[in-house]
Amino acid sequence: MLALVALAVVFAVLAVLYLLAVINFFSTTTGSPHVKHAAVLGVLAIASLVGASFLRPRASSSLN
Repeated sequence: MLALVALAVVFAVLAVLYLLAVINFFSTTTGSPHVKHAAVLGVLAIASLVGASFLRPRASSSLN
């Protein structure tokens, strides 16, 4: 679970860096923000957090 949260943080940081045009890996143009790349990384960050939520240990409920 903690690995997915860490992965979400990495995806979020990369998304911000793409929006600020600091990095341009896997893109054909340079010097401009890559909104599509940032959006995909944002979706991956959210998906990682959702996955971490599913893996979170739940409190057992007793039906007494």
